[in-house]
Amino acid sequence: MENFQSKRSTQTGMMNLEASPRDVFPLLCPRREYEWIPIWQCRMIYSESGYAEDNGIFYTDFRQDRGPEWWVVTRYEPCRAIAFVRLAPNIRITRLDIHLAADGPKRTIATWTQTMTALSPEGNAYIERYPESAYAEEIGHLERMLNHFLKTGTMLENPGHMPKPSVQQE
Repeated sequence: MENFQSKRSTQTGMMNLEASPRDVFPLLCPRREYEWIPIWQCRMIYSESGYAEDNGIFYTDFRQDRGPEWWVVTRYEPCRAIAFVRLAPNIRITRLDIHLAADGPKRTIATWTQTMTALSPEGNAYIERYPESAYAEEIGHLERMLNHFLKTGTMLENPGHMPKPSVQQE
C-alpha cells in the first residue's frame, strides 16, 4: 500500500423538517432512530445515559449497504448539532455532521454533510460508486420518514424502498 492514494468525497444534503430543533435533535440518536427508521439496527458499545452523548460509541452492520461500522459521537450540542465519525475497518472513515437551524417556531433546516475518506483501494472503489445523487436520495428518504414521525409520532408505514446508499452496481 506504499503507493496508495486515498480518495475523499464530501456530500451535503438539506432537510426541511416540520418541528423545532428541540423536537428534532433527540431523534438523532442511535436508540431513538428505532422509532422512525424501519431498517435501523445498532448495538450500543458505550453510553452512560443509554442514548446519544458526547463520546458515545455504537456499532451497525448493514451488510448489503455499508457493512460493519463503529460510530463515535464527536460533537454533541443539544438542539444545534451532532457529529459522528464512522469507521469501516480497512475500507473508509466517514464523518457525518448534522446542523440544525430554526426556520420559524415549528420548522428546522437540517444540514447533513458526509465526508468519506478511503483507507484502501476497496474504499476508493466504494467512494467512486457513491454519487451525489445517491446521497440526495438517501437524505430525501430520511426526511420523509422523520417528518412523518414528527407529525404523527409513528413510523412511516410502507416507507417504500430505502435506497442502498453505499454502492451502485458496476
